[in-house]
Amino acid sequence: MWNGIENLLLKMKQYTIEEYYAQFSVMEHWLREQEKLLTPKNRNRNPITNLCENLTLELHTYPVWMRVHILSFCMKCSEELKYAQWLMDEILEADYDVLGEYNKYFLFWQMKSSVFGKVKLQDEKIERGLAKLYRELYESFYAAVHVEMFSYIPIEERNKDLVVIFTSQFLTEMHAPTKTVCDRAYAIQHDLRKKVIIINTAMLIPKKGDTPFYYRDEGGYLEKYLRTTHFKYRDETFEFVQCQDNMPDLGQIQKFLFWMKKEKPYCILNIGGGDLCADLCGNVVPEITISTVFSEMAVTTGTFQAIDRDLRPGDYEVMQILGQKPEHVKKALFTFVFKEQTHHFTRAELGLSNGAFVLLVTGWRLKDEADEEFLKMLNAVIEKDSYIEVVFMGLFTDYAQVISSYPKLMQKAHYFECQEDALAVTECCDLYVNPKRKGGGSSAAEALFLGLPAVTLSVGDAADTAGEDFWVADYPKMEEMILTYCRSRETYQKMSGLARERGKSLTDSKTHFCELFRRIETDADFR
Repeated sequence: MWNGIENLLLKMKQYTIEEYYAQFSVMEHWLREQEKLLTPKNRNRNPITNLCENLTLELHTYPVWMRVHILSFCMKCSEELKYAQWLMDEILEADYDVLGEYNKYFLFWQMKSSVFGKVKLQDEKIERGLAKLYRELYESFYAAVHVEMFSYIPIEERNKDLVVIFTSQFLTEMHAPTKTVCDRAYAIQHDLRKKVIIINTAMLIPKKGDTPFYYRDEGGYLEKYLRTTHFKYRDETFEFVQCQDNMPDLGQIQKFLFWMKKEKPYCILNIGGGDLCADLCGNVVPEITISTVFSEMAVTTGTFQAIDRDLRPGDYEVMQILGQKPEHVKKALFTFVFKEQTHHFTRAELGLSNGAFVLLVTGWRLKDEADEEFLKMLNAVIEKDSYIEVVFMGLFTDYAQVISSYPKLMQKAHYFECQEDALAVTECCDLYVNPKRKGGGSSAAEALFLGLPAVTLSVGDAADTAGEDFWVADYPKMEEMILTYCRSRETYQKMSGLARERGKSLTDSKTHFCELFRRIETDADFR
C-alpha cells in the first residue's frame, strides 16, 4: 500500500500550482477513499494516524499548496491538534507570491470553520494564528483599496439616524446568525428609532481564492437576494443590499467606502466578524462587532466588540494582535429571536413514549459534537433509568452507524432531522442536554424559553446562554444531574421556573441590546 502512496505523492509534487489545481480532484478522491477504507478505527492502532504519519514524513519537500492539502486531511481525519497547529504555521509562513491574499483569506475561513466544530482542535495557538493571519490580510487589503483616502468622520458630521449592519452571510429564518441580524436591525430601527440598512457582504467562506483543502467547507449564499432591495421583518422594513458571490472584490469594497463617506452613517454594526469589508469600512465610522459565537472573541479590527462573558488571559494577546483595546470589549447578555412556532405535536405523533423523560440534544454538527465520551454518558444514563429517551434534532451525519455502537441508547433514541419548527419538537421534551462545543446558543435559548432546564458544561455559547445555574463540571456530573432531574420532581419544577425566567431575559433585545448600544455611544472613542 505504501509504495502506491509514495508513487502518487512523487507524481503530485512535480506539478506546478496550475497543474496541481487541475489534478486536485484526483488527490482529493484518493484521500477520501483512504478515509473510508481506514475507518472505523481499530482497537490497537489508529490506521488514520499511521497514514498521516507516513504522508507527512517528507512533507517539507512538497510545494506549499500540497502541504496545505495533506495537512488539512491529517487535521480533519485524525483530529490531532499537532496537525492543526502545523497547518496554521504553514499558511502563515507561505510566501504571498505563491499563496496570495485571496488564497490566504479562503484558507482563513477554511481553518476557522474546520476547528469550530472540533473540540480537540480548539487551541489558543490556533486562535492567535487566525488573528495574525487576519491582521496581515486586513493590512494588505487596506493598502489595496487605499483606505487612507477616506478619513474618519467625527460624530458631529455623522447622521445619527442611520446605522449600517454588515453581515457576511444572510440566509433564512432557520439560520441563527440571520435571525441575529434581523433582531438587531429591528431593535435599532423600532426601539432606537434609527434607520437601518442591511448589507450582506457574502464574505463568509468565499469561493474566491479557492485553494486545495480537504473536504472544503462552502458558505451558504442565496442568489435571490441579489434582486432584493428591501427586507421586511415583523412590522419593520429595512433597505437591503447583497454583494455578488465574488467577494472580496476590491472595487466593491471601495464603492462601500465612497458610499460611507457620502452618507456618513452613525456607526457600523458588524454581525459575525472575520469580514474584511466591514472592518475596512470601520475606519470611516465607529464599528461595533457582535460575534455569532458570542462566547468567543470575534476576529475583527472593529473599534468595539460585545461578548457574553468576562475576558480571559488568552483574549488579551488576540486583542493586541488585532489592535483592539480591552476597555472597548463590552460584556453583554446575548439575546435571541425565535422562528415563530406554527405547530403543536403530541408525543405520540413524534413517536415518543408518553411516560418517558425525554432528553433533547440538538445541533447542526452532531457527528462531531456528540462525541464518544458524550454518547457513552447518555448510554450509561439509560442503563440506570429505562424511562429516559433521547431526541437528537438537527443534523447528525451517519447517525445510524454511530449510534449502533451504544446498544441501550440506540433502543431509546430518536433522530429528527432538520426540523423547520424546532420549538414544536422542543416543547415535547423535558431536558436540554448539551455536549461540549462552541455553539448551541439558539437551541439552548429556545429550550429555556419553553421551561426546559439545561445541563451543560461551562464552555461555549449554550453554557453562556444557560448561565451558571445550569452548569456541571464534567460528564460524570452531567450524568448525575440528568438522573436527578428525572427522579426529583421538586428539583425539576424549581429549575424549570429558573429556565423560564432566563428565557424571558434572553428574548428581551429591547432592554439588553439597546442598553449595550447606548453604553457604547457614550464612549469617548465613539465620537
